[in-house]
Amino acid sequence: MDIRALMQEPPVAAALDWVEAHLEPVIEEAIRICRIPAPTFDEGERAAYVRGRYEALGLSDVAIDAAGNARGRRPGGGSGPGVLAVTHLDTVFPRETDLTVSRRDGRLCAPGIGDNSMSVAALLGLLQALDAAGVRTDGDLHVAATTGEEGLGDLKGMRALVTELRDRVGAVIILDGFTLGRIVHEAVGSRRYKVIYTAKGGHSWSHFPSPSAIHILGRAIADLSRLEVPADPKTAYNVGVIHGGTTVNTIASEADMLLDMRSIDPGCLADLERRALAIIEEQARAGDGQVRLEPVGDRPAGSIPADHALVKTCTDIYTAFGIAPFSKPASTEANIPLSLGIPAVCLSVTNGENEHRLDEFIETAPLATGLKTALLTLLSAGRQP
Repeated sequence: MDIRALMQEPPVAAALDWVEAHLEPVIEEAIRICRIPAPTFDEGERAAYVRGRYEALGLSDVAIDAAGNARGRRPGGGSGPGVLAVTHLDTVFPRETDLTVSRRDGRLCAPGIGDNSMSVAALLGLLQALDAAGVRTDGDLHVAATTGEEGLGDLKGMRALVTELRDRVGAVIILDGFTLGRIVHEAVGSRRYKVIYTAKGGHSWSHFPSPSAIHILGRAIADLSRLEVPADPKTAYNVGVIHGGTTVNTIASEADMLLDMRSIDPGCLADLERRALAIIEEQARAGDGQVRLEPVGDRPAGSIPADHALVKTCTDIYTAFGIAPFSKPASTEANIPLSLGIPAVCLSVTNGENEHRLDEFIETAPLATGLKTALLTLLSAGRQP
């Protein structure tokens, strides 16, 4: 696709001009969204706000669906494939977190401002730009702010959304994070388990050496830490959370951990899972205990090649704005459509650092460019053959 020719089409040029002239309202929108708590599994307040904004913009079919997603549809001309544009609502921060947004030195600083408040505001801004310029997409533009992207949310909202819309869209564009120029078109798959060990336990003196669930857990973690996995395709594992025991002088009767396993290759992920679960079960037997496995996450892998039309279009758009594009596998909401064979990419609208930290920040200077590249991607995706 000729990106420069697209940019010169009068309605598209007017939409790009709108972005340039209305950057401050988009920033103010991001600040408002960031101030609304939205921890995973508790996104309702933010979803209600976004639904109200969709209604104010005149979208069709505005609703909060059974998965908690705020959704709407901007009707197109009917001649091209539908496009689904997605941002996620939830953050990793508890409801009681101070969400005050500070502005200094060309930055917006607050927990969740870049992941994913700015992206939610960006999509709202792009809808306004299209309306102000009278741009009518070839096919319908479906938009959604989804639930359950972070942590143990296991892409709850995205699963429901794609299940319903998969036959109505030809591409999925996801706005997330803050690395302008990154194109995610390879999805990192993951399998997650809560591993619960139980044992006889007892008093640390009178019942010694009664089996301890904590000791079994510790030996299992030690064995897991020695697993060798391939560097290419990259494969990784992590024990992120552990619990167990009651007092210093009680042999623990229960202990648990959360295990995360990832790979960009489904075969490598399956092999890692097999070996890890074998270790976990063997340690239960060796320690005279029992183990219970609770699957808590299953994000499928998937990809489109670097020479796919959608990836090439993103590359051309970034290049047209003087941005050096690069691809990097990641676990995002693109996992779901990519695993189902639906072309999808995940993009950012600005730069920043300290994702998932209280001192998270984004830079405001790249925002105009980021919004323009996202707008052109949405329009181009609807014209893909």
